Amino acid sequence: MKNKMPLFAAALILTSVACSTYTSSTDPDDLGSGYALSEERVGTGHNASAGVAEANNNATLDNPATGVNSDSLAANQNPDQLFMMKAASGGLMEVAAGKLAATKAQNPEVKQFGQRMVTDHTKANTELKAIAAKKGVTLPTALLPEHQQHLDMLTQQSDAEFDRSYTQHMVEAHDKDIAEFQRQSTAGKDADLKAFAAKNLPVLQAHRKLIQPIYEKVNRGGSPEGATASGAATSGTTKKAGAQ
Repeated sequence: MKNKMPLFAAALILTSVACSTYTSSTDPDDLGSGYALSEERVGTGHNASAGVAEANNNATLDNPATGVNSDSLAANQNPDQLFMMKAASGGLMEVAAGKLAATKAQNPEVKQFGQRMVTDHTKANTELKAIAAKKGVTLPTALLPEHQQHLDMLTQQSDAEFDRSYTQHMVEAHDKDIAEFQRQSTAGKDADLKAFAAKNLPVLQAHRKLIQPIYEKVNRGGSPEGATASGAATSGTTKKAGAQ
């Protein structure tokens, strides 16, 4: 009996150490941004990158499995990281949809607006990519599901429907983007991302101001649901959004 007790005590000590080691190694707070932004989580890689590059050339996007959605991003990343992921996917969406508009739209103003989206958002995407590289962050190279859904819808629209759908989406998307960039420019923790958001916020507001009369013309007056309140609150450029 005296020989058995030390062995039992030793077993308890080893078990306690093993449990402590496991708990420590799996604590999300100790994993760092490398875990939250790993390629497995954002679904990046050579195949995904090639798919986006090919899609942009054709003004459409194939969507390799990203492995994430907005809910999982919000649950696993801090606000700065979440902003980067969503801004990267949104930027890809704006470029791809802009290329569609530049070729598919019937209204020349819609075509021109689409081309401006390609130019401005390509520039912003390049800036964001440089910031991410500086911080060792891997940005998604495929669209998040919410952005892919919008692009798929636009791709399937007939020529007659496209102008209406595209302009409405641009009104709604820019209202949302303006709110997110305003929040990042004031409440963000990362200085580089705050500066990026502050620099590009006026560009988004200019887009929002530009698309409103085009939307009204294409849709024969009126605004998408919520555009008046949201646009006025975020960009200050949509006072006539509710005009019929």
